Amino acid sequence: MTRDFDFVDDGGNCPFPMKAEVISAINRGGKFLTSQQFLDGRFEGQLSSMTFPTCALAWVQIAQGQNPDPSLLDWLHNQRLPDGRWSLDGSKIPNQNATDFARLILSYSSTVDAKDSNIDLSLPQLGLIKLAYAHLNQFAWSKLTPPAIVVLAIRGIQSLLPGLARRMKPPKHLLPSADFFYSKTFNQLFVAEQQTLVPAMILIEAHTKKRRSVVADMLSWMLACRLTDGSWFRVNYITALATLAMVEARRQFTDLITAEEIESAIAWLEHTRNTDGGCREALNLNVWDTALSTITLTHLSHDPTLTFIPQIQTAARWLIKQQSGDGGWAFSGLDAQNGSSSLLSDGDDTALATLSLIQSQAHVNLDSGPNNSDPVDSSGLAVTRSIEHGIQWLVNNQSADGSWSTYVPGEGDVGCVSITAHAIEALLAFGGYEDLVNNAINWLRQEITAEGYWSDLWLSKFTYGTACAIVALAKTGLSACPEVERGLSWLEENQQPDGGWGEDMFGQPTESTVEQTAWSVYALLYAKPVHSPDSVNPSIAKGLRYLLDRQHQDGSWDAACVGIYWEIIGGYKDLIYASVFPLLALSTYIQQMGSRYQGNESG
Repeated sequence: MTRDFDFVDDGGNCPFPMKAEVISAINRGGKFLTSQQFLDGRFEGQLSSMTFPTCALAWVQIAQGQNPDPSLLDWLHNQRLPDGRWSLDGSKIPNQNATDFARLILSYSSTVDAKDSNIDLSLPQLGLIKLAYAHLNQFAWSKLTPPAIVVLAIRGIQSLLPGLARRMKPPKHLLPSADFFYSKTFNQLFVAEQQTLVPAMILIEAHTKKRRSVVADMLSWMLACRLTDGSWFRVNYITALATLAMVEARRQFTDLITAEEIESAIAWLEHTRNTDGGCREALNLNVWDTALSTITLTHLSHDPTLTFIPQIQTAARWLIKQQSGDGGWAFSGLDAQNGSSSLLSDGDDTALATLSLIQSQAHVNLDSGPNNSDPVDSSGLAVTRSIEHGIQWLVNNQSADGSWSTYVPGEGDVGCVSITAHAIEALLAFGGYEDLVNNAINWLRQEITAEGYWSDLWLSKFTYGTACAIVALAKTGLSACPEVERGLSWLEENQQPDGGWGEDMFGQPTESTVEQTAWSVYALLYAKPVHSPDSVNPSIAKGLRYLLDRQHQDGSWDAACVGIYWEIIGGYKDLIYASVFPLLALSTYIQQMGSRYQGNESG
């Protein structure tokens, strides 16, 4: 006779899931994930609306002499929390910066309702919010920048202590004056900080000293950073600041910028609108979404009954077309092969895109697709070359300490746990770079905190950093090393009573989410593989039960706010995350239990 695998209760009223239940969840989840794929092969989750980008577009409209669009105001009204404040994002955690920004924008509404008729514009603390208040005549421009004595002190430090100067950052409650643009410290800032501060400094200069040559210098630098699609960095807030800088530069010095350049930037900002009336910060993360989805589909394809080969092929070809000339990938595809991309390659997308192509190549023949006119198909070396170029980018961009950072090591950037972990995975899958991998392993092991977790930059936060580090170290054969043991203990100790894991972008405990639960279970499975019911860790069983109980009939899971754009701006939800991470955890479990299942299918 045939039967499902019999699972036992761990004593905590959490029975292990039946084989059929897990397989059904994987089948439904795989079908839902592939339904999100576009015809050109990419996966592109709809990022959630956030307070800063929504207010930023409204600010641009006000600066143009218009009333804010009613849909933007409606979104702000709808996002108000019961205590009268706003959250940065969908987490619904009160935030003073978001509240200050939202109240300022609502005060310019021509249809303010009764509850907003006496909006209290409290004194903002964040320099970027003070900038908005000053630009809309609610704050003194002279109070935006540090006193002259502080500027002189900074110059002295730059001259006498250059090592210390490289570690200095502008204070968050103030903004630098235009003179900072010419300093050594500016050149050592993180690239996103530079592109945020330059338009801010243009606004300050246009309203204070009004030096034409200084505005022209900064405007020239800013325009050189503009992408071919009309945006800056393909994100809302930086593009909004750049648009406002162009508006003020044109008002003060008409010949420095054209009206058409301003209009094209505003048109791009309109593309960040969501159907709920708000705006998202990044236009999309389609390279990242596609790489994650491809890795997941190749993982599912270990089961011969699941056929995702066409989807994997088209996704891989799309990724190859987005590869930049330097061999890396940016977070958002601009069809780099056509020479239209000037968005910087980054470590995370390059590592994941490279890994996804390596894993795809192991499952399907990507060089023999049906579209013979496609340049990716026309050469049998296309996929191999793409992988090699991605690996070379990673080799070229490893920091001296063994880590990988988001962009250029040492230029205001820092090593990142998840990026380093993903780079290790890619290099391991490719083979032949033992020295680089060993250096990265040493860095990763040293980054564990005294509490036993790793902290990350780009997803929430301690769970993601810890899960990524554990998986990378386990793949290198170090699943029994002290750091992994400590990380596993930390994960188990921080599992919530409902079986899930959850924290906000600052690492504070929140309600459990499927994303954080999934990557925690995935890490536990990698470090403590299961081969029978007796060997299943109770934390794994409870986490799997959490995931299974929260899947919808169509195969989807509810997305939570786990992506971190920037701690000042907030986080985002991405529907793709809520599919790929649970599927990776569930399919890993099934693969590990496979031989045991087969041995108990009949009797």
